[in-house]
Amino acid sequence: MLEVPADLHLHSCLSPCADITMLPREMTRRLASRGIQVASLTDHNTACNVGVFQRVFQQNGVLLVPGIEATTAEEVHLLCYFETLHALWAFSRTLFASYPRIANDPERFGYQLICNERDEYVGQFPFLLSMASSLSLDELRGLAERLGGVVVPSHLDRHYGLLYQLGMVTPEMQFITYEITHRINIEKILPNLPGHPQIISNSDAHNLDSMSPPRFVLEIEELSVHEVLTALRHERGRKVRLL
Repeated sequence: MLEVPADLHLHSCLSPCADITMLPREMTRRLASRGIQVASLTDHNTACNVGVFQRVFQQNGVLLVPGIEATTAEEVHLLCYFETLHALWAFSRTLFASYPRIANDPERFGYQLICNERDEYVGQFPFLLSMASSLSLDELRGLAERLGGVVVPSHLDRHYGLLYQLGMVTPEMQFITYEITHRINIEKILPNLPGHPQIISNSDAHNLDSMSPPRFVLEIEELSVHEVLTALRHERGRKVRLL
């Protein structure tokens, strides 16, 4: 079994709250310097930069898991991972259709920049991406899972986390894997979670300096997106382990 360092929560220059220096070549260099072999670009409510990042990452030996950070109607953030770009785009199109068309004001809310493989800006996303979807947590989770995806609630121990927003996680809404921001909070978080879930922790990087060394490893048989999703589902002996 391989133990593969991962960071599955990264934002690019497309997320309005991220720095405009979050570009594929520079981010690849940072990941390599930290020994991270698997990463996911999870911009807020859009996948427009994922294809570019996938090509640059894989050219430099980093496996990219197609992903997105979706905001539910309850304003809960969900990390949604998919095996293929095709499945990610199918999810992204439905998500995009479900949130309000409010024109972005870059000076007020932040730039939402689309880039190419040469770290050049080639466009701006016109509608504000920090808005909540009109789809509920259950609806977005169901959509992702029907497309073969895995859903991991983001940063349980801070704002926009499932526990923060809803106050509890009932047995009916339990997940296999959850994300926390700080490992130190795990003893406070676990008693509030039904079942026996897995925990991951990522950098949630919005600027280059916040791209941290790996906080967890994937225990998988081979380096593939399918194996990563299997570990997040905690199936066939594949799993995750906090460092």
